[in-house]
Amino acid sequence: MMVSGSNRDTPSGTDLLHPSGIDFETLVKLGNEAIILIGLNGAPAFISPAAERLFGWSAEKLADHLSDLVYLASPDADADHLHRILCGSANAQSPLPHADLQLRSAFGPLVWAEVSTHLLRDGSGTAYAFAVYFRSISKRKELESLLDAATQTDPLTGLLNRRAFEEGLKREWAIALREKTHTSLIKVSLDRFEALAEHFGPDAAEDCLTRVAETLKETARRPADIAARTATAEFSLLLPRTHQMGAETISAYLHVAIQDLGIPNPDNTAGNGIMTASVGAACAVVEQTGISESCEMILAAAENCVFQARQEGGNRVKTVLNHLTR
Repeated sequence: MMVSGSNRDTPSGTDLLHPSGIDFETLVKLGNEAIILIGLNGAPAFISPAAERLFGWSAEKLADHLSDLVYLASPDADADHLHRILCGSANAQSPLPHADLQLRSAFGPLVWAEVSTHLLRDGSGTAYAFAVYFRSISKRKELESLLDAATQTDPLTGLLNRRAFEEGLKREWAIALREKTHTSLIKVSLDRFEALAEHFGPDAAEDCLTRVAETLKETARRPADIAARTATAEFSLLLPRTHQMGAETISAYLHVAIQDLGIPNPDNTAGNGIMTASVGAACAVVEQTGISESCEMILAAAENCVFQARQEGGNRVKTVLNHLTR
């Protein structure tokens, strides 16, 4: 095709698609992937509009926040290295960070981003800058959190399920062994629950479980406390760093609080026609560093206490103190 007169010097669309004619800066600005180009000394050379949208600051403000951008809550090699890159103190020979990280933003809440970093070199091979790419994964993390909660939560009561409780017990047990602290575990078994379900139907049974669960939620107020529904009519309460007196006090409270709910259960003779519970509590005390006993010990002790309470007619509390020594 001939190009006439006034259009002679105007490049055609095809010509613009050659590397020398492509406007890469415009392409970057139109993209959703946030990019920060930063010198080895920490001076930002380019901050893409997507980075402004992701972090909520203008390019000028974001440049002032780079040293505080990375959330360093726990030891993490990738987070630490990215922090050094953004501060201008990174070693260019260190492995480049490629990870999912939490970052601060102008919005207040932390934002999750998939971070990848590239070291830029000139024609002679000398490193001169880092190119850091951020891709928002907040929606993915939110879905993962919802899925994780669904797999760990009892759908009826909203308490943790048995699997999540056992995982929490193992985690807190390891901490107790390391720190040589008390750990208490309370088991609550509803007396004659099957009779209630048969007498009043499934709706009444679910209402009963929900109300008892609310009582446990109100009791497990500390961040480390774990309340769970671990069987059809059984609940478990893990109380880290709680002494025997605390376990006995809370067990007695739960015993009375469940009875005070006044849930009708005509066949429960132990409770004069209302719902009651057999409560068992065990408190483990670590007395020596290096102990290796399993957390199954305290679990079995609490379950044995519940069994004894039920054998004696129900509607009572049994406790045991275990000194764990090598």
